[in-house]
Amino acid sequence: MTTMADTTYQIVHCDDDSFAVEIVRSGMLPQTAAGFATEAAANLWIAQDQRLWNASDPFRTPAARKWRGF
Repeated sequence: MTTMADTTYQIVHCDDDSFAVEIVRSGMLPQTAAGFATEAAANLWIAQDQRLWNASDPFRTPAARKWRGF
């Protein structure tokens, strides 16, 4: 399981031997990204999703810095 400030990712091994990623973001409905051939591919997708999610809002700050007012 991988966790960002307000997002949790969990890799699930499916019955057909593929992998899926369950994504839970605070304030949003849970989502599933399916069809990964390997667990490594699912992990690469998680890393990319984290980068894109952070880049989508240039004013979003890491949770650890929010309380400092930066």
